[in-house]
Order: sequence, then C-alpha cells, then structure tokens
Amino acid sequence: MVYKTKGVILHRIMHADNKMIVHAYTSDYGSKSFMLYFSLRKDKKKRNLIMAPLSIVLIHADHKNHSSIDSIKEVELIHTPSPYSFHLSKSSIILFLNEILYKILFQLDYDVALYEYIEKALIEFDQHDFLPDFHLRFLIRLTDYLGCCPNDNYAGDNVSFNCRTARFESDCSCSLEESETNLWLHILMNQDLFPENKQLIVPTNIRNSLLKLLLKYYSEHITNLSTLKSHDVLQTVLRQ
Repeated sequence: MVYKTKGVILHRIMHADNKMIVHAYTSDYGSKSFMLYFSLRKDKKKRNLIMAPLSIVLIHADHKNHSSIDSIKEVELIHTPSPYSFHLSKSSIILFLNEILYKILFQLDYDVALYEYIEKALIEFDQHDFLPDFHLRFLIRLTDYLGCCPNDNYAGDNVSFNCRTARFESDCSCSLEESETNLWLHILMNQDLFPENKQLIVPTNIRNSLLKLLLKYYSEHITNLSTLKSHDVLQTVLRQ
C-alpha cells in the first residue's frame, strides 16, 4: 500500500552503500522510520534533500505487511532551511533544535497540532529576520503541546521558578542573575513566537542562563532527554 504523509526530518543514518534509515515526525503517524534506497550516481539530489536537518517534506511511502519498515518511494520538498553557511548563530540554533526535537519526538504518536506548530515555527524562523532568542521562545511554546506547560504565577513574592513543581515560588536566596532569568521566563511565557517589540528580546547575558533553566525543566518533565551535544556550541556562539 502506497501512502503520503508530511514530515519533519529529524535523523538519518547510512544503512549500506545504497540505503539509509530516515527518522521523521510525521503529520499522520507521529514518529516514524523509513528506508530510503538510492543509486550512488543517480539519486544524489534526493539524498541531499532529505539529509538537511529539519527539512519539511512530503513522503510517498510503500507499506508491506512482511516488512518492519516502510520504504520511501518519492520525496517532495516543502521547505528546507536556507543555507546558513555565513550565519553561524542561525545554523547553531537549527542544529540545536534538530537534536532536541529528535530526542523529544522519538517515541511520540501523531499529534496534528504539535506537528503544525513545529512546521509553522520552522518556516517562519527561516523567513523572519534573525531572532537570537528564538530557541527559547520555541521551547516555551512547545510545552503547550507536550502537556507540561509551566504555570505562570509570577507575582508578589513568587519570583523564583521551580522546575519540579512547574511554578514560581518564594525564594529570597536568588542571585541577581537568577532573578533576571526568572523574570525573562515570565516575560517570554506571555510573548508571541516572533515579537513585534524588538525591545522584548532576551539580553545576551541572560540567554544562556535561561536556556539552562529550560533544559533543566525539560529534563524534569520529559523522559529520555539525555545530554545534548549541540548545547555547548550554541551557548558559545550566542555569547558572541
């Protein structure tokens, strides 16, 4: 049976000289793996297309009852991130999001709203002017679809975010940096993915501490979120 589904490419690995296993989060089936066969000479374009991190594609796949993995018959490109060779910050954000989405979505069933959020956000990130705190906004909004949205009760003495309880609590021992980080978390929880007010962009000195806070929060509420390899690179690049 041949079927079609849209998908965000998350991971791929060579399985032999002429085939690779492709992992995608699809609009109709959730997390799914496919086998892509190709000719070393003739199908280089198709292989390069699906190799791009976070490419959005329409997959034509063939399901056979006796096979444990469906085969890709054809791939149509919907969107692929622009070449970021000369924009190190943007390419670092894409690689970071690729890694964390792969770890989060690896075992998830299909969720149309989740898929549409990811697709729309990736396309808009490519089309808008560079937003240095996009990854922070993206991760905060993503919790809405993962069922672990934090409680924004920031007010009065409740100014210290507790990752375990997912709410702001009273803590007079917060350092100045921690206080600023908690404040910006509160601000971003009430912001759109792409703010109209450019003054509401997280300052450079707070981005890394806020990223650490969000990753700690994710590790508390998302299983199998192991150490991220691109995390340190992203922090170094965005500090510049």
